[in-house]
Amino acid sequence: MKILRFEETNNLIDCLEAIKAEEDTEIKIFTAESEFLKKNLNREIIQLVAKNSKKTVSFEETAPKISEAQAEITERTEQAEAPKENLGFVEGRDVAAPTAQEEPLVPESKKGFKLPSFKFPKGKKLYIIAGTCLAIFLIAALTFVFLPSANVIISTEANFKESELTLTASKSASSPDSAKGIIPLKILDVNEEDNIEENSSGTKTTGTTAKGRVKIVNRDTANGKTFFQGTVITSLSNQSLAFSLDRTATISAAPAGCEADCPQVGVDVTAKTIGEQSNLSSGTVFKIGDANINFVFAKNDTNFTGGTSRKITVVSANDQKNAKEDLLKKLETKAKEDFQEKNPDFIIPEGGLTFSVINEVYSKAIGEEAQNFRLSMQVKFTANAFSEDTLKELLIGSISSNIPSGYGVDEKDSKITSEVLEKTGEDLKILGKIKASLIPSLNSNEIKAKISGKSFSRVDSYLRSLNSVSGFEIKISPSLFRFFGILPVVKDRIKIEIAQGN
Repeated sequence: MKILRFEETNNLIDCLEAIKAEEDTEIKIFTAESEFLKKNLNREIIQLVAKNSKKTVSFEETAPKISEAQAEITERTEQAEAPKENLGFVEGRDVAAPTAQEEPLVPESKKGFKLPSFKFPKGKKLYIIAGTCLAIFLIAALTFVFLPSANVIISTEANFKESELTLTASKSASSPDSAKGIIPLKILDVNEEDNIEENSSGTKTTGTTAKGRVKIVNRDTANGKTFFQGTVITSLSNQSLAFSLDRTATISAAPAGCEADCPQVGVDVTAKTIGEQSNLSSGTVFKIGDANINFVFAKNDTNFTGGTSRKITVVSANDQKNAKEDLLKKLETKAKEDFQEKNPDFIIPEGGLTFSVINEVYSKAIGEEAQNFRLSMQVKFTANAFSEDTLKELLIGSISSNIPSGYGVDEKDSKITSEVLEKTGEDLKILGKIKASLIPSLNSNEIKAKISGKSFSRVDSYLRSLNSVSGFEIKISPSLFRFFGILPVVKDRIKIEIAQGN
């Protein structure tokens, strides 16, 4: 077994060269005097190099202590046994120390950075690495070719064609007839119910009537007097204040020459109107009906009391009317949404929706005191509808002969409207209107072939050279591929949209 030691000035390369040069197959290395031997990674490298050289290496932290005599004997023995080609490794001696016969094995330590040694892989490893690189390249290439997609939106110059067409929407028709101007009519029904709460805006004055007691005095010496219940008496000082008798009063004729002791009778009275103004003070004189005040009159000896008044908020007729209109609009919108959801391909012309109220309930009556009130309604809606696509086809057909050469109608961006002109039996006479969006007749497949795999700048030049193209927008997905600045190589990964610009 060969024992090797290394000093702090030695490095891993020195150690590896010494192992390769050593003839013994068993080598022991002491690690205490060298820092690089204390690292596990360096030890593993040493073990691997030794194994490739068909040698075994063991490590020990400290070298055994021997006497100077033993060290000298060992050194002489090894020198005698060593062959002439021995590289100078001596047990118990630093391999870095120079000898008289040869240059030292350990080179001078050089300061500075040293690149790690690298050996080009051979054999099986080479094939594995080459195959891995090829697979990565193929995956990257296929991803670049087949993963990205593009949506190219081409904007054209704005161009419109407007037209009107009178048609007959017939319930009995099963198919459209462009020659006769007939479109099939479909009757749709739906019941809607909902409620709404509205604030009250009406006002009125309410309160209580004043009450009191009067005495009726008769100075007529010729006739007695009878005044029935409900007879009106009015104040001489303010004739707008009227009261009525609560019961019938009868009084005898006055004796001749009576003054202060004329016949009189007491009776309770009630004000005709509410309010504090009827709370009259005592001593007020009243005219009784149409009787002559010189012969008969009434007078109160005590104050009238109980008259009050206040203004309150009540439900007015206009409040109920507005609430009904608002709720009908709400129900109509809901009915149209239901019609559209159940019949997405049909449209209802203006004036084609009618209704009938099934139930209508107000929480407060007109004139009733309330800050707000609720209205609940159930309404049946009937819609006269027809196919939107059929109407659009008939309208486009009516203008096809007037479309400029090289243009076509963009049905998606074309707008149509309709309204009911009159109703004849179960049929409707309607007016259809169209604002057709005209776009150039561009060949999408040809455009795809021209721009696939091209840079954005070349695509820009090509698209702007086309007839009536005012602009374009390119959307790349995933957006990461926009960094490369080219469109997908596969034309089927490109989608062309032609839209009219603003």
